[in-house]
Amino acid sequence: MSETKAYAQTGRLADGRYGTELLLIRHGESAPVVPGSPESLDPPLSETGREQAAALARRLAGRDLDAVYSSDLARARQTAEALVASRGLAVGERADLREVHLGDWEEGEFRRRAAVGDPEFLAFLTAGRWEAIPGAESDEALRDRIQAACVELAAAHAGGSVAVVCHGGVINAWLARQLGTHRSMVVSIDNTSVTSLRTDGERWLLLGVNDTHHLGDPLVRSDPTG
Repeated sequence: MSETKAYAQTGRLADGRYGTELLLIRHGESAPVVPGSPESLDPPLSETGREQAAALARRLAGRDLDAVYSSDLARARQTAEALVASRGLAVGERADLREVHLGDWEEGEFRRRAAVGDPEFLAFLTAGRWEAIPGAESDEALRDRIQAACVELAAAHAGGSVAVVCHGGVINAWLARQLGTHRSMVVSIDNTSVTSLRTDGERWLLLGVNDTHHLGDPLVRSDPTG
């Protein structure tokens, strides 16, 4: 009996109909980049990011996964590759799982503004909406994109368990759509954290958010990567 089916029969989900599981996983830490450099378009994992991805893979090693998907960006793909290394699965890359398109703040500009406390960045934080960034993807367009991707993946693997390696803004977009919030950044989503969803094909249940226990217990450790 698969882990997914056993879980559905425990009674925690009383009617057993929420039999499809999606694990939304943020990629590991990405390497630092120089804004505007070629690497800033698609940075790979840092050494810490590779260690985080390995810790995630060890934690999920005994868990049945029917499929593993990732965005087509290097940091997500490399995190997903750690998950499939011993499973005999291929990573399904999907461009619709990419991070929010940042318009004029692509190529490391978002990071630069955040690092220096740029007034326009602080205004973005106050607004809590991606569309406050010049040329960025609208909040509703992002939410539509991510909701459609999750619905499609759940339908393609009905009754199964699927790992979806993506980005912090992507996971927050799904949460914001389900919760109906104005702000698009709802919670902190840490590197390689797991946000667990289940669905019956129409309704969704949120079982856990930003689970990073493979990096240490966040309640007792000040440095979860230490």
